[in-house]
Amino acid sequence: MKQATKETLLSVAIELFAEYGYDKVSIRDIAEKAKANSSMISYYFGSKQNLYDAALEKQAGNLQEFLSPSTVALSPQKILQLYADTLQEIHEKNPTLMKFICWEFKTPSAHPETFIKQRLKRVYELISQAISRGIDDGSFREDLDIHSTAIVLAGIVNFYYISRDLRTRISSVADNDECYMKQAMKIFFDGIKRRQL
Repeated sequence: MKQATKETLLSVAIELFAEYGYDKVSIRDIAEKAKANSSMISYYFGSKQNLYDAALEKQAGNLQEFLSPSTVALSPQKILQLYADTLQEIHEKNPTLMKFICWEFKTPSAHPETFIKQRLKRVYELISQAISRGIDDGSFREDLDIHSTAIVLAGIVNFYYISRDLRTRISSVADNDECYMKQAMKIFFDGIKRRQL
């Protein structure tokens, strides 16, 4: 019974934080919607901040696989493709994650600092190192700016999910996540690979 209550609180918190952002959601709001006593949030999570961090972690859990030590041993191309595949899977399983991210863009909170430092910074480092290795081994163009290329990759992978609601209003074409990601990564790799003379 206790685990069900904890999972219910986490599920409700994800829904409310995604809809209204961290600052506009109270512990009372979460408890009321979950039909639980607000003291249960303190019992299970310790604080609203810890609950927010748990909500982020739950949605982005698959990042841990990408961040495993075995990823570094892959070729630069495989690391970048694995990033795209991992993010596609995360977004498909957790459609509210982009709402969290959009709230952080719009009104940054100090609360996900641990998540940003422990996960996102490491993701950026892995991608940047892969691009650098690809330049060094002759796979990628030598004129690439590593930072810009990493940001372009993140944009290609994530903008598709950020723009989902808008796309449904302007296009009658049904979404096909796998088709999009395959095409997007082909365009990306075609743009960064070194041309043979």
